[in-house]
Amino acid sequence: MCKTQSSFKLFAGALALAAVVTLPTAARAAAVTLNVDSALSSLTMSGAAFGLNVSAQKPGSLVDAWGGTITGDLSGGVFTFTGSSAITALLNPANPFSTAPYPNNGLVDNYGVHASGLVTGVGLVLSLDGAYRSLTLDITSGTAANGAAASGMNLAFTSGTLTFGAIVSPNIPYGGSSDLIGVNGANTSAGLVSWDGTTLTLPIQLHTIGSNRYEDWSGTIVATVVPEPSALALLGVGLMGLVGVQFRRSRHSL
Repeated sequence: MCKTQSSFKLFAGALALAAVVTLPTAARAAAVTLNVDSALSSLTMSGAAFGLNVSAQKPGSLVDAWGGTITGDLSGGVFTFTGSSAITALLNPANPFSTAPYPNNGLVDNYGVHASGLVTGVGLVLSLDGAYRSLTLDITSGTAANGAAASGMNLAFTSGTLTFGAIVSPNIPYGGSSDLIGVNGANTSAGLVSWDGTTLTLPIQLHTIGSNRYEDWSGTIVATVVPEPSALALLGVGLMGLVGVQFRRSRHSL
């Protein structure tokens, strides 16, 4: 038998050994951590502030990539979420975003919005610029299964700030900052979840409400399973054992 065939059989045998040893654990509900693939995960934002629809402050400022981790209990191919996920917006390539005349607070810029127009009780807003910064989402409840829409899924911000500045006619400056922690909403996407045993794809449609504003977030989050240390250790043990057997066979054949 050639060395390539022998190596393949060794690896396949180690995988089989690891699978057999871990089978009782896999049959039970277990906490699973997945790494969010930022190359495949993004959310687009739209919304309104003070009754004015927001637009992109710069090209690309209303869409951002997301990374981080997703944690859930997996049983029978169904994920159940109870919190502790940390899906984090990345630094937007279009940054920095203006909040003039309110000063920039030095956080990570994720989304930049702009609006202008007449606001009842305020007057003519010549410019309104805002920056959503350092955003992190948690999946606090719900389930996800392959081939079905997410059920009962709620997402909440565990970190994030909206910083904004405005000029009201004739030249009156306004500005401030709003904490997004605790702002939450249901995932109402009708898109079907995909789960192939290693990769989870979650369609997202989220509506959130804040003071004098609302946001709509839509897109897809894709995450892959992080191998458990115990499974990797078992695979290593299996490989070492099979290599030892092959070595002894090779010596006896000399």
